[in-house]
Amino acid sequence: MIRLIALDMDDTLLNEHSQITPRTMKALKDAMATGCRICLSSGRMLEAMLPTAEAIGVNAPMLLYNGSLIYDYRTDETIYSPQIEYDVAMKIAETARDLGVYIQVYPGKGYYCDYINDYTRAYANSIRVEPIEVKMPITEWMKQHPSGMQKMLVIDTPEGATRAQMALREAVPHGACFLKSKAHYIEIVPENVDKGKSLEKLGEHLGLAREEIMAFGDGQNDVAMLEYAGFGYAMANSCKEALACTDLIAPPNTEDGVAQVIEKYLEEGKLGG
Repeated sequence: MIRLIALDMDDTLLNEHSQITPRTMKALKDAMATGCRICLSSGRMLEAMLPTAEAIGVNAPMLLYNGSLIYDYRTDETIYSPQIEYDVAMKIAETARDLGVYIQVYPGKGYYCDYINDYTRAYANSIRVEPIEVKMPITEWMKQHPSGMQKMLVIDTPEGATRAQMALREAVPHGACFLKSKAHYIEIVPENVDKGKSLEKLGEHLGLAREEIMAFGDGQNDVAMLEYAGFGYAMANSCKEALACTDLIAPPNTEDGVAQVIEKYLEEGKLGG
């Protein structure tokens, strides 16, 4: 019996217009009506996940920042919240500066950039949350506001992001993890943190075995989650790493892929509380 479904948002749960279709919404509501829990699992921060969580009425804690925060907005309970240590975060920001790539940082509430550019605008439009522009090099702002980071994000061209990912891993071999969520996004979270480990922690918190957990994802940052879940579905539109990590493939997000799979399990009576 599947008792928890973990869902990546962008390019998985959401369609090409960053929306949940009526069919997918109905499938989620029908799943929850059986007692099955729905968990959103994203690289996004709380402000960018809450509208979707509230629209669905999710009945489980969420995995935010690629797993570096497990939070239940219904009770305001923080279950797990490691951070990138300040010295490590500063080294990452300095390396990004030296590479000439754009980086934004997430100290816990909101996200900060040095100066707003086309990358910032595109990102803000996609998550519908505006950045905080500090109007100085982000490294200087971090020196003035020393703290750990829930997450950092590098945005560049797909080719530039691949080069930056390799350079960052070489410059910062310990203390952080560098994974792509999209071809041009490098998601940076604390070392030994990923969606899979956080899904395991959430399962333990809820008293669930991995065989009772289903997950859907499309990105490099979803691989660990798909591998941990007893039923890990890569979307047909996934990156090659996600497609290679599982034999379970859902139709693409543009065709209500999540809904199609959930409907099948509902028909077979395999979802419950």
